[in-house]
Amino acid sequence: MGMISCAGDKNMTQLAASRTSRLSQWAIRMRSARSWGLVTGLVLLVLLVLPVLAEAATTPLLEFRGQITLPPGTLARRVRISVALVGVEVTFTSQKRADSRGRFKFSKLQPGTYSLAILIPSYGEIRQTVEVTRSFSGPKGRVEKEFVFDEEALQVRAVPVFKDTVSVRELSISRKARGEYRKARKRLERRDADGAIEHLEKAVEQAPQFVEALNNLGTIYFQKKDFARAERYFREALDQEPGAYQPMINLGGALLAQGRSREALEINLHTQGERPRDPLANAQLGFSYFMLADYDRALTYLELAKELDPGHFSNPRISLAEIHLRRSEFKKARRELEEFLEYHPDAPQAEKVRSTIQKIEQAQRKTPEQQPSL
Repeated sequence: MGMISCAGDKNMTQLAASRTSRLSQWAIRMRSARSWGLVTGLVLLVLLVLPVLAEAATTPLLEFRGQITLPPGTLARRVRISVALVGVEVTFTSQKRADSRGRFKFSKLQPGTYSLAILIPSYGEIRQTVEVTRSFSGPKGRVEKEFVFDEEALQVRAVPVFKDTVSVRELSISRKARGEYRKARKRLERRDADGAIEHLEKAVEQAPQFVEALNNLGTIYFQKKDFARAERYFREALDQEPGAYQPMINLGGALLAQGRSREALEINLHTQGERPRDPLANAQLGFSYFMLADYDRALTYLELAKELDPGHFSNPRISLAEIHLRRSEFKKARRELEEFLEYHPDAPQAEKVRSTIQKIEQAQRKTPEQQPSL
């Protein structure tokens, strides 16, 4: 992630050594957390087609319970898995530590789509989309899901997030800026986006090099659909740390959101090359090709995104169905839409998808101008 090793410069080594161990430990935690939790990249192209859920405030809240199962001996004694839940339709972030049996829960959640980041010590992070909606909940308003990973899955799916060095940039962030950052996290747990922005802006005032704060400001403004401002913050983060993965992938999404598909293609090619098994990186690259009408390449990367996370929040199945419809491949289009409903039965666009499925049955008897599209 573009970390700067303190060991390479004598003065910086002395500077790092003079800092307290508490500061060093904070920097290590920041480094391991930079791509998840509060700093999870949420450039969600799905937001471009989702209406604002005005009734969210009055919708009954739900509880999400999960259990992570790993091969015996994967974790040392007393080592725990950390999890972070990040809202897709709403600005929300919360972090928990699983118990000794891998169990965790998040309470008082607005129904919707969430991205779950599972941080497994010594392996890395695995992300998966989860639906916390009425269709998946029991009579007590509880959604339960088990996540089982064998050794092969850990080796293939876990993205390493730890490094052996602490960057000079991280060490230089003041205690006051870190305090504002922690306050922003609390605000996000309460779904207070404006309050989080206030504290993040103060953090950046204190420490302009605070990449995580800049990235989060961009993420919140993206969710507010202020894509130009989101782009500005992502670029500022990259100015501070060129090549940082989260601001980079988020920038690619912000460019797509503004219809700048050729600029986005260059960024998304880079991020997919850096993390070829990241569902979001593949989805955004697929969307880039889709917007450029390069449907063969779009199919390749959208299919890969779907394979890596079958219910991914960016909804690659919608774009895949659109491509198949344009090619008069109605059976394939219908299958994608039916599978979309299996994973997202309560999605805002579910009714439109159901209507399209009904039209597909008669599509072969219609003229090209009358064929259904999404």
